Amino acid sequence: MLFLQITSAVTALSLVILALCLIPVLTELKKAALALQGAADLLQKEVTPLVKELRDTVSDVQVVTGAAAANADGVNMLLSELGHAGHNIRMINKVLGIATEIVANAPVWITGAKVAGKYIADRIIKSKIRG
Repeated sequence: MLFLQITSAVTALSLVILALCLIPVLTELKKAALALQGAADLLQKEVTPLVKELRDTVSDVQVVTGAAAANADGVNMLLSELGHAGHNIRMINKVLGIATEIVANAPVWITGAKVAGKYIADRIIKSKIRG
């Protein structure tokens, strides 16, 4: 029976020592849990406005993107019309080039017409004189 009493005393002493060591550990765990709870509350307070600002920013970006897309259609139409205007200007330039060439060659045509007219007139006069 003595052995049972000794083992009971050692077990009781071990439990007392364990309790004495476990009490500070549990109090530190309680402090850590409270600090963690405070950090979670603070984080919740900080994250909520941040999320709201982020949503507002995304909304603003969507508005700007929509406006840019609407303006892109206008720019595409403007560029298309400028392309048509450029084509028309090239055609006008081509016609003016042809007209300029005709006007530049007009003295040659007039001289040729005068020479042909004189030749035809001389032929007519000579044919009337002969016959």
